Amino acid sequence: MAKETNRGEQLARPFFRLHQVAHFFSHLLNPALLALLVFGVQAHVLGDWLAGSVAIVTFSVVPGLLLWYLVLSGYLDKAYTDDRNKRATLLLLGALCYALGSAALYVIGAPPLMLVTAASCVVNTLLVWWINRSYKISIHAAGVGGATCVLLISVGSAAWPFLLSWPAVAWARLYLRAHTPMQIGAGGALGAGSMALLYSAFVW
Repeated sequence: MAKETNRGEQLARPFFRLHQVAHFFSHLLNPALLALLVFGVQAHVLGDWLAGSVAIVTFSVVPGLLLWYLVLSGYLDKAYTDDRNKRATLLLLGALCYALGSAALYVIGAPPLMLVTAASCVVNTLLVWWINRSYKISIHAAGVGGATCVLLISVGSAAWPFLLSWPAVAWARLYLRAHTPMQIGAGGALGAGSMALLYSAFVW
């Protein structure tokens, strides 16, 4: 009997490891950490760490703390909820943080590239919120799509390795059965497409 139990545990270990890896990628590539990466890179490239710090606080730290609080308070059963109404609340809170952050960046005279990135985050989040009303589009994929576009614009070919984040987040969300392939594809296309359009209108 003990041997059968041990064998069952051994067979289950690869499953649990993959499950942990999928959760790791979901956390690593969530919108708050993507914002930290994007604005950190832009602050370095543009040489403006004051604006970069303001952006990191308002686009990454505050939204991350809000998510953490909502999970601890019991409003969310998990960080990445499947409930579209609660997803809508999270998206609107995120858009509010981003709007306040964009205003703060404008007041302190942040570089145009950073201002467009900030405004694009507001627009992108509101687009995802609007679509979420009737379709569970992937927030993770939208974030990765937008971040990839911004990094390629900000640092050029040095950002190409970040393209690996696309299959990583797609696999993670599919493995965890959080989304369908169409929902992930729609999120990635929306994130990259809307960012590219906004940058072409105001930067290029």
